Amino acid sequence: MELIVIDNRLGRSRRWQFDPRSPWVVVAAVATVSLLIASGVGIGRLTAPVAPAQVALPSDVTAEWQAAIDANRQEVADTRQYLQENTQALARKVAMLQADMMRLNAAGQRLIEVADLDEGEFVFDAAPAVGGPEIEIEGDLPRLEDVTGTLGELDRQIAGREREMRVLEDLILASRLQSEGHPEGRPILSGWISSLFGVRTDPFTGRRAHHYGMDFAGREGSEVVAVASGVVTWAGHRHGYGMLVEINHGNGYVTRYGHNQKHDVKVGDRVAKGDVIARMGNTGRSTGPHVHFEVLRNGKVVNPAKYIRAQG
Repeated sequence: MELIVIDNRLGRSRRWQFDPRSPWVVVAAVATVSLLIASGVGIGRLTAPVAPAQVALPSDVTAEWQAAIDANRQEVADTRQYLQENTQALARKVAMLQADMMRLNAAGQRLIEVADLDEGEFVFDAAPAVGGPEIEIEGDLPRLEDVTGTLGELDRQIAGREREMRVLEDLILASRLQSEGHPEGRPILSGWISSLFGVRTDPFTGRRAHHYGMDFAGREGSEVVAVASGVVTWAGHRHGYGMLVEINHGNGYVTRYGHNQKHDVKVGDRVAKGDVIARMGNTGRSTGPHVHFEVLRNGKVVNPAKYIRAQG
């Protein structure tokens, strides 16, 4: 086997002759082929597209990230539960305040009726009249803690006002009952005074005698009224008085209404000032239709004149 190499620059050629069965020829051929294959593989690697490398993170970093995600998720769940619980608490508090306001309005209305106040001046079932220019504070939004604190303080104030109004109502009622239990006015609706309290000439004997009441004459059968509130302790015949009604008004006051034609009350009845208790008559020691009116204070008879004038 002959190998010819031509050199164009020098203008000459060289020849080599070798036996193809020689071991050196085989080794050289194998080496050449291996070199060509290696070169092709290297060029292929250099020209082939490079795939993005996947970087593996350390296990402690991924565990830390997962723990942070779980913590945030739990915080969101806790916040949602907190808001839900506080919303329910606020709803219950508002309902309680509404009930308290209803009770307060009812107590105020009773107070108006008891004290005889002008309903147009005090209106408990309407919001108070307020107004005026205001400047809003930017960025000053109420917090949940502020709202709950304000509601709690308002609840305490309403409870305090309700207690105060109930005490005031009791005092007004007691004062009113005491006032109504104080004898005032005339025991008749129509008629005139026919005899005064004190010493007078007895119409039956003609002698000087003490008269322990005032006589009011009028038409027989006309109405006899209570001069104060109280309880009937006597309703029947009594010597000298004829048909008599006696009323205990408390605070040591007792009034008597004698010579009645008939009674409209019985023992144990509670009467108010101005109630009709009897009809004018001529029973007992009497010379004609009239009412013998007596006032007793702590068991002693007193002059009814000042109680009659007290009405104005």
